Amino acid sequence: MEFRYLTISICVLFSLALAEEGNNHASLRDEDYWQAVWPNTPIPSGLRELLKPSQAPAANDELNDLVREVNGTPYPTTFFFNHDFYPGKIMNVQFSKYPYAQVFRWLRDVKDVDKEGYTFGEVCIKNGAAKGEHKSCAKSLRTLMDFVISKLGKNIHALSSSFVGNKEEQYTLEGLQNLGDKAVMCHGMNFQKVVFYCHEIHATTVFVASLVAGDGTKTQALAVCHADTSGMNHDMVYKDLKVDPGTNPLCHFLGNKTVVWVPNLVVDNAHN
Repeated sequence: MEFRYLTISICVLFSLALAEEGNNHASLRDEDYWQAVWPNTPIPSGLRELLKPSQAPAANDELNDLVREVNGTPYPTTFFFNHDFYPGKIMNVQFSKYPYAQVFRWLRDVKDVDKEGYTFGEVCIKNGAAKGEHKSCAKSLRTLMDFVISKLGKNIHALSSSFVGNKEEQYTLEGLQNLGDKAVMCHGMNFQKVVFYCHEIHATTVFVASLVAGDGTKTQALAVCHADTSGMNHDMVYKDLKVDPGTNPLCHFLGNKTVVWVPNLVVDNAHN
């Protein structure tokens, strides 16, 4: 499986005053807004795929609570300790085919997410941010960009990984690259309308992992490790790892419905 580097070549025009720039951008469509911020730079294909609604959007917000049909895309749900994350380690990765389980398992008020999904109101309005988390629900590319830029600035790089087509559950970790602890994750939510759950989590480090399955299939996937787990759901953490939240750092892989934004410099250093 090929890892998709979604490169953003940044060219910022400093000659415009920030206030004037904001006014000019206010009336732009999403794709035009992207070009205004990052001129002559196409929207990365991985992000563009996640921006496609499953049907023509209606004039009301009810579609926010209508889930898409499960498309069979496997999503990694395994949590593991950070001391078990090193080259040579054989890892058992469990997958779910229920896309609404992919990000919300760690929320305090957890449903049976293998059977039902969260509504937009529960995730984005009713449920506040966890400890150490800054979050935003983005209903457009522009809103997503504004949140990410507010946290990281414009000199940034978008990355994604994919487990699509992988049927193996045992992998050998061949290599690991540390991309640092400055990152914003945007998860595509399973609604008919395009909605992203974007968040920046305190004490979270992003890695690129090179994995080899038992059948020889190679995958390069994104993973994150949380040094502070005190804001996570107790039942979920204890069920997966038999520890209480806040006692041990833990890690997990990210699936293909997530785009991670990191500063350009850390990606350049990882390549070098």
